[in-house]
Amino acid sequence: MDFWNDGEYVNGCIAAGRNYLHINANGDVEPCAFIHYSNVNIKDVPLLTALKSPLFMEYRKNQPFNKNQLRPCPLLDNQGKLAEMVHNSGAHSTDIASSEDVDCLVAKCKYAADKWEITAEKLWTNSPAGKKCAACKQCNTQE
Repeated sequence: MDFWNDGEYVNGCIAAGRNYLHINANGDVEPCAFIHYSNVNIKDVPLLTALKSPLFMEYRKNQPFNKNQLRPCPLLDNQGKLAEMVHNSGAHSTDIASSEDVDCLVAKCKYAADKWEITAEKLWTNSPAGKKCAACKQCNTQE
């Protein structure tokens, strides 16, 4: 299974300890290898404590980020979700090469996210999984 293209098989985003996490070279515990924000370091806390960190708890509170499982990512598929979670948790950029404000990163992804949303909605609406999800109406996932 990969990250984005198999969202319908794993019920969305698997990051933040749901099935996966990332620890960078400095020891920062990040929700995903592509999301360089954290508020804990593995050198300072046990892994279980890191899994209960404010950012990871924000992730789990919001997962899945969208009923459309073709749009699982809080950065690339659900505009504003990553910034909201980073701000709510007090996390900071952990990008080793170049620290980046989360609002700037989200803004860079907006055009592609908006374009993908149109295509993903058409694909999801016509997919067997999307039809099953629409008929169920039992989950409390995001729109």
